[in-house]
Amino acid sequence: MSAAVDYPVGASVWQELRVRSAEGLADFYAAVLGLELRLEPAGNGRATGTLSRDGAIAAGVLVDPGLPAAEIGWQVFLGTEPDLDAAVARAVAAGAAVLRDPEPMLAPGRAVRLSDPFGAPFGLAVPAPGRAIPPTTRLGFLALVDPTNHDLDAEVAFQRALFPDSVHDPVVPHDVCFFRDADGLALRGSFEVAEEARPFLPPHWLPWFSVADQAAAVDAAAATGGTVNTRDNTSSFGVWGVVVDPGGGVFKTLQAARPAL
Repeated sequence: MSAAVDYPVGASVWQELRVRSAEGLADFYAAVLGLELRLEPAGNGRATGTLSRDGAIAAGVLVDPGLPAAEIGWQVFLGTEPDLDAAVARAVAAGAAVLRDPEPMLAPGRAVRLSDPFGAPFGLAVPAPGRAIPPTTRLGFLALVDPTNHDLDAEVAFQRALFPDSVHDPVVPHDVCFFRDADGLALRGSFEVAEEARPFLPPHWLPWFSVADQAAAVDAAAATGGTVNTRDNTSSFGVWGVVVDPGGGVFKTLQAARPAL
C-alpha cells in the first residue's frame, strides 16, 4: 500500500453493478454469492444501494431504467495515488478516453470512468479514507479483476503506462497472469482471448467473486434466473465459471485454491 492511501495502488478498490431493473437480483446474489441486496428509491424509477455480507459492503448497485446498454453490468474502479488527475492523464496519454459520466461513483471519494485503448470501460478512483474495498478471497467479495483482451502485449504496455510501478508475470498461454506491486502482491489479472472467440468476446474488464464451491455457485445462478456462460475451468489458482445475473451483469465465480492469489 502507498504511504498516502489505505489501499494497494493499481488494484480494484470499488465495484458497482449497474442495471435497468432490480427484478430477480436479490434472490440471485443471495444464492450465488451469499450477498444481501439493499436499495433505496432515488426518484424516476431509479434506486441506489449495496450488496453486502454480514454487514460489510461488497459492492454498490445502481438501478436506472434509462441506463444506456453500454453501461449495463459490473463497473470496476482501480485505486490510484492521491493525485487522480495525474493517473487519468497517464491513461489518456496511453490511449484511453474519458467517458460520459452521468452518475458519480456510488462510494464516497473521487472517480473517473474511462474506456481503455481497446474499447473496454473501466474506472480510476480515490475512495474516501476507509471506504476502499481491496481484492480479497473472502466469500462473496471481489477477488480480482482482469482486463481480458485480444492483444496481450498491447494490454500489458497500456497497464505499465498507467501504473509504472507494477510489474507483469511471465506470460503463461491460456491462463490468467498478474500485474503485481513491488512486494509481489497480485493487483489485477490479464488474459488474452483465444482467436476463435474474439468475434463474440470483445475486450472487457471482468470481475471475479470468491465462492466456496464453484459448481454450486453456477448451479445456483442457473436456478435463480441467471445464465451460465462457462463452468468448471481450472487455473493455477482455482476453479472458475462465468455467469450472467438477471440484469445483465457478467462476472466470474472463483473457488480459490489458496487464501491469496
